[in-house]
Amino acid sequence: MKKLIATTLAKAFIILVSLALPIIGYATEDKSKWQKPTPVFKQDFDWVKLKSDEWLKGDIVSMYDEKLEFESDELDMQTIDLEDVAELRSKQWQSIRMFDGTIAEGYLVIKEGQLSLVKHGVTTHFELSQLLSIASSGKNERDLWDGYFNIGINLREGNTVQFDYTLSAGVQRRSSSSRFKADYTADYSRYEDQDTEEMKVTADSERLTSSYDWFFNPKIYFRAADLEYITDEFLNLDYRIHYGIALGYHIIDTGRTSWDVNLGPSYQMSKFIDVQENESDNENSVGLTLGTDFTFEVTGDIDYDASYNVQVIDEASGGNIHHFQTGLEIELTNDFDLDMTLYADRTENPKADSGGNIPEKNDYRLVVSFGYDF
Repeated sequence: MKKLIATTLAKAFIILVSLALPIIGYATEDKSKWQKPTPVFKQDFDWVKLKSDEWLKGDIVSMYDEKLEFESDELDMQTIDLEDVAELRSKQWQSIRMFDGTIAEGYLVIKEGQLSLVKHGVTTHFELSQLLSIASSGKNERDLWDGYFNIGINLREGNTVQFDYTLSAGVQRRSSSSRFKADYTADYSRYEDQDTEEMKVTADSERLTSSYDWFFNPKIYFRAADLEYITDEFLNLDYRIHYGIALGYHIIDTGRTSWDVNLGPSYQMSKFIDVQENESDNENSVGLTLGTDFTFEVTGDIDYDASYNVQVIDEASGGNIHHFQTGLEIELTNDFDLDMTLYADRTENPKADSGGNIPEKNDYRLVVSFGYDF
């Protein structure tokens, strides 16, 4: 009896093993064939793979100081540490700059810690650790540029008739070795006097600034040109033209925070609208300019920025001239923003007009505007 039970159990065990082996074999065979999915690299997109095995498609904007700016097709602008990038592929030619000053261009591939450029079928390898910056190649000039346009309007009718607007616009071109910026701001305000029904202007000013920076390394840059043009009727200023050069330094440059300072000599020419008798309406001065720019990403949709510069010139040209600008940029959609900006200007020694009237030293304005980024 015991022998019969043992024989039956042995047969049952053999049958179970026989049934299980194909299943185990199939699972093993299936597992050996399974691989992580790899996206199809369509030429319409740049591709970046993170070390977490996540893929993003979109556009390479730039890379500087080991920070890659990548505009994701779904997640908008992303700032990624280069050390977190496992793979990077470009859809078109990119320009790279190495620490030794070498500049090269071609289709870019970063993979397994190696940097390669493919140009006319020839692949050239570079040391990834010596990479300073990446930017779109000059063959794709449009991709080097970006810009913005903001406008704020206040229109009132009825007991008070008033019209105000503040307009600002700017463009930037950034390559692997340089940066060009230009910004324009116009401020205008008028109201109707209820007694005389005369329209009176209370603000009318324009400011155009432009700069060109050349990067030495991730920390130091040379500002080869720093231009500013200002006209302001209520500051008794027909125009003021400022030109300077400077040496700049990146104090902080992380994915969320950027802080730069620059210092250099300058030259200024001023022409005044109306001056007192025996006073010249033209003044020229050599001076010194100190500037700083700070940006901080509060959240993914809110950015804070502040900039300040002071021009130290002689008293006849206005003495120390200060300009401060700070505010929040709130992203509404991919390309549209709501901006709240505070402007503060101070001229230590404004020029009196022929009647002896001296303009106020300080000017402040808070502007809420809608903007479009392109």
